[in-house]
Amino acid sequence: MAKDNSAEQRRNKARENARQIAAAQAKKEKTAKVILWSGIAVVVVVVAAVVGVLIFQQSKPGLTPANFVAGGVSIAKGNTVVQPKSMPEGEKSDLPTPTEAGAKENAATVTVYLDFQCPGCKAFEEGNSATLMKLVEEGTVVLEYKPIAILDRFSGGNEYSTRSANFAACVIDSQPDVTAELIPALFAQQPAEGTEGRTDEELLKVAKDVGVDTSAPLKSDPEQTVEQCVTDQSFKKHIETTTQEALDSGVEATPWVLINGKHTEKTGDPQSLTVEILKATGEFKG
Repeated sequence: MAKDNSAEQRRNKARENARQIAAAQAKKEKTAKVILWSGIAVVVVVVAAVVGVLIFQQSKPGLTPANFVAGGVSIAKGNTVVQPKSMPEGEKSDLPTPTEAGAKENAATVTVYLDFQCPGCKAFEEGNSATLMKLVEEGTVVLEYKPIAILDRFSGGNEYSTRSANFAACVIDSQPDVTAELIPALFAQQPAEGTEGRTDEELLKVAKDVGVDTSAPLKSDPEQTVEQCVTDQSFKKHIETTTQEALDSGVEATPWVLINGKHTEKTGDPQSLTVEILKATGEFKG
């Protein structure tokens, strides 16, 4: 009988060991599931947070560069950055008026839509800037530059049109007095179409070469420097918006030149362009 009891005890002990092993295994599996689902939950929360941030960033209105009005920067006598002669409805500016800067009452507004990747824009700048700046200094013209970005596909994938327009906005926001020098300096460094556009470092060198302090803060956002604005493309959304507005308004190509709001094709001959400008001011009859 003792032998039978001993056998029973061994069986009971074996069953208990098996039960404990099963219980331990079940506990391990439960713990593993808890860890797994907790991990999944953390990932979901993180992804949701990232998506939320991206949606928030996309929904925020883009930062507008200081010294720009209606997507452009206007230059009057003395290379002074001014507000347009005719302010768009609903926009305000603390910039001086053209007449306060010395422009004549009958001064014509010459608006130039340009893309810094555009060879035709470079040719226009090289062929007409001397004449235009002479008329600006005489008070006969208020010169308005409107950088847009329609040629990103021609810069080897680095979106030079957008980046250079953003660069110009960053500099002019902080140090508008260099505008008249910055535009031709930027065109002088224009990369050939189909090649990779200038790097941020090369763009910042252009700025430094015309006397820009790239460590200076933006006027529109004093927490950013010019250099940060360039590398972060702080005005990219603004450039996208103003480019679309330009296309919607009838701009078909660059350079696209308006005299007092009317498109002119006399952009290849400085003399013909001057005559048309003087007609717009009333100083030339014919």
